[in-house]
Amino acid sequence: AARCQAAFAPGVPLLAPLRSAGRRARLVVLAAEGDAHAQDIARRFAATADIVVASVAGAETSIPTAGAGRVATVALAPTPTLDDAKRLATLDADVLVDLAGLDAPVGPLLAMRPARRIVTPQDFGAALPGPLVDQPFEGDAALAAALAQSVAGPASAADRQTQESAWRAAVAAHRGGARAAAADGYAQVLAWQPGHPAATYLAAALAREAGDLDAARAGFAAALARTPGHHDARIAALSMAEVERDARRVSELTAEVPGDAPVELLRACGLAWLRIGAPGPAEQFFAAALLQAPFDGETHYNLGVALQSQRRFEDAARAYQRALACNPALTGADFNLGVIFTELGNRDGAIAAFREVVARSPAHVAAHVNLCEALLFAGRIDEWLAAFRRFEAACPDALPLAAQGIEASHYAGDFAALERILEGLRQERYVARGPVELADALEQLLYLLLYVDVEPQMLRRFGATYATAAEQVYGPALPARVERAPGRLRIGYLSADLRNHVMGKMMYQALQHHDRARFDVRLYSLSSTHDDWTGRFMAIADGFVSLAALDDASAVARIAADDLDLLVDLNTHTRGARPALLAAKPSRVQITHVASAGTLGMRTIDFKLTDHFADVPESQADQLEPLLPMDGCVYPYRRIELPATHPYSRLRLGIPADAFVIGAFVNPLKLSRRTLILWREVLERVPRALVACSPLDARLRDVYRRVAHAGGIDPARLVFVPAGRDEGENQARYEVIDVVLDPMPFGGVNGTLEALDRGVPVVTLAGRRHGERTSYSILANLGVTDTVAHTGREYVALAVRLAEDPPFAASVRSAIARGLARSPLTDMPAHTRNLEAAYLEALRRAAPAALAAAGA
Repeated sequence: AARCQAAFAPGVPLLAPLRSAGRRARLVVLAAEGDAHAQDIARRFAATADIVVASVAGAETSIPTAGAGRVATVALAPTPTLDDAKRLATLDADVLVDLAGLDAPVGPLLAMRPARRIVTPQDFGAALPGPLVDQPFEGDAALAAALAQSVAGPASAADRQTQESAWRAAVAAHRGGARAAAADGYAQVLAWQPGHPAATYLAAALAREAGDLDAARAGFAAALARTPGHHDARIAALSMAEVERDARRVSELTAEVPGDAPVELLRACGLAWLRIGAPGPAEQFFAAALLQAPFDGETHYNLGVALQSQRRFEDAARAYQRALACNPALTGADFNLGVIFTELGNRDGAIAAFREVVARSPAHVAAHVNLCEALLFAGRIDEWLAAFRRFEAACPDALPLAAQGIEASHYAGDFAALERILEGLRQERYVARGPVELADALEQLLYLLLYVDVEPQMLRRFGATYATAAEQVYGPALPARVERAPGRLRIGYLSADLRNHVMGKMMYQALQHHDRARFDVRLYSLSSTHDDWTGRFMAIADGFVSLAALDDASAVARIAADDLDLLVDLNTHTRGARPALLAAKPSRVQITHVASAGTLGMRTIDFKLTDHFADVPESQADQLEPLLPMDGCVYPYRRIELPATHPYSRLRLGIPADAFVIGAFVNPLKLSRRTLILWREVLERVPRALVACSPLDARLRDVYRRVAHAGGIDPARLVFVPAGRDEGENQARYEVIDVVLDPMPFGGVNGTLEALDRGVPVVTLAGRRHGERTSYSILANLGVTDTVAHTGREYVALAVRLAEDPPFAASVRSAIARGLARSPLTDMPAHTRNLEAAYLEALRRAAPAALAAAGA
C-alpha cells in the first residue's frame, strides 16, 4: 500500500470535486464478490443514501433491500485499473467503504481517489495506511457520521445527470474536432465545478491544439496543482517542456516521480530528458520502466538512444538488439545499430544494417543516406551509385537526396543530373521532413556546394536557413559568462584532426609557436584516434582533452569548465564535426578557421578567420559570420621532407620524359565542369600534356576516367600516380609534375602548398568566392603572382606558356624558391604572431571585458 501511495498519490482526481446538486448522499461499497458484509451495509443504508456495491472480479447484478428497491452493483477487474477508478469516480460518491483491501489488490485504485472520502472498518487495523484511507470506522453510527461529514460541504449548482451530460458532450466535441463546442463545454463544467482537474487538463490540451501555448502551460500547471498525481497532465506538461527545451521545467516535473510510477509516466520522463539533451537522467527512467515492462521493445529502443547519446556504443547496441528481440518491426533500432557500426569502423555491419532498414522501409531517408555514405567510404562505388538510384526512386523530393546527389552525379560523370539537382535546390523542390533532417542535410550542402558553381545568393540563403535550423535542433547557447577566472588569455582549439591528418598537421605549425607567456592553449579532440601526432599535440598544449567519448552536453560542460576566452573551430562541416558544441557556445568568443572556405552558418560563431587576399570585403554580404582578416596568409605553411629513396620517377611510372604533366592530386569532386573545360583547352593546345591523378584508393581510377570523359577529356590523357605510403612519399609525387592547375570553384590549399614546396608552379584563377582565392592568397604571400589569372582565357594561356616557354617556367620556379626562403608565407613564428593579433582583435570587438581582465 505504501508503494501504491508513493506511485499514485494523490492520484487521478475525481471527475467532480463538488458533489452534484439535488440528490441524496451516495455511498459506494468496495468489496469482493459475494461479500456478506457489503450486502449488509447496502441493505442497512439503502433508506438514507444511494448505494452502489463495486464488486472486484464480480458480476453486475443487484442486491434486494428491505423495501421494494434494489441496490445496484458495478463489476471491476480482478486487478482494478485506471479505467475502473474513472468509472467509480463517475458515480459521484461521497464516501467509499473499502471492504476488499485484504482480499484484492485495490491499493492503486484507492490511491487514485475515486470518491471524496475513503473509509475502512476498524478491524482492518493498519492494513491500509492513512494516506490511502481517510479514517477507520466501527459500527453504523460511525459510518453514518462519516457520510454526513462528507455531504456537509458545498455542492455544485447542477445535478449529476446535467453535469455528466455536459461533460460527455464536451469530450465528444473535442474528439470530433469541434473545438469551439468543446471549449464551451469545458467552460460550463468548470463553472459548475471550479478546479475540475479533468476539465482543466482537457481545456489546456485544447488550447495547445489551437496554438495557445501560454494558456496550455497554465492549464496543465493548474491541473497538477490540484492533483499532482494527474499523470496525463504531467505527461502533457513534460511534452511541452521538452519541445521548448525547458530543462528547469523538465527537472521540476520529474523530480518527485519515483521508479515505481506508472510505466507511461516513466517513459514520458525519459523522453523529456532525452529530447532536451540529457541522456543520463533519461537512461534512469527508461531502466525503471523496463523493471515493470521488461519486454517493451520501444522502451529498450529509447534506452539505446540514451546510451548512444552518451557514446556508450556497446551498451546501446545491446539495448537495440533487445528491442529487436521484443519487436522485430522496430526499424529505428536497426538504423541506430548501423550508426553505431559506422562509429566503430565496422562498415560491413553498418551496410548490412542500413540495407535491412531500406528493405523494410523504402522511404526511410536517413537509412538511404547512411547506406550511400557507408558504401562510398568503403570504396564500393558501383554499389553506392546503385543505392543512390534506389534512394532517388523511393524519395525523389527529399532534401538529403539532393546532398547525396551532388556527389553521386559527379562521380557518375553526369553533369546534366548535377545541374538538375542544383536547379531543384534553387527552386526549393526538395523538402526536409523535420528540423533534424533539415539541419543534417544543410550541413552536408554547405560543404558540398563549395565544389560547384552556384550563385552567392543561394549559399547565403542556405546559410541563413541552417542558422535557424541549428538553433531549433541544438537549442540555445549557454548564458554568457560574466566573471572570468584570473590568468593568461585562454584559447581553445576544437578539432577531429589532432592526429595523423593533413589538417591537424598543418595547424601544428601554428600552434607550436604560440606565446605561452600570454596565451594558455587548450586542445579539444573530437576523435578517438590517439597516434604519434596526437602525442605531439599533447606535448605543446597547456591542456588536451578528448571529447570523443562524451555526449554533447557533457562535452559542452567540459569545455565550459575551462572558462575559455576564445574557442577556434577547425572542422566546420567536415567529417567528424560536432556543431552542437559550437551551438552551445561554451566560450566567450568563437571563431571558425582553416577548413572554412564557405560559411559555417551559425549565429554563435562570432567571426570567420580569413586574410586580406582570401576574402574580398564584398564577400561579407554572402557570409553569415563577420569576416576577421589577419595579416599574412590564413593558411599555415608546412615543410615536408622527402625520403632518401622513393618510387616516383617518370621511367618507373611509364610517363614519357618529354610529357608536360599537370598535377591533379585532388578528389573527384574538385574536377568541376568549368575546371575540365579549361583543362581540355590546355590539353588541346599542348598535345604532349597529360593529367596526373593520384586517388587514395585505386578503385577510384574509373571515376576519374568517367569524370574526365564527361568533361570532354580523353581518358587516355590521364596517368595515375600511386598514393604514397606516408606523407614523405606523397610529397615525392611532385617530382614528376610540371605544373598544378588549380581547380575551381574550390581551389587547393594543402595541394597548393605541397606543390610550391617542391618548386612546382601553380596556376590559379582568382574569383570572388573564398574557395576561388585560397591559392591566390598563398601565392600572393609567397610573392609569386605571375601565375595568377583573372579570366579563364588568362588561366589557359598561363598553363600553355609554362609548357612552351622554358625561360618563363624557370623564372616562376626561381621566384618560388626565393619566396620559400624568405617570404611571409613560410615564416611560421610571424604567422602565429599575426594569428594572435587577430584573436586579440576578436576579443576586443566581442569580449573587451575578458581582454581587460587578462591584462592583454
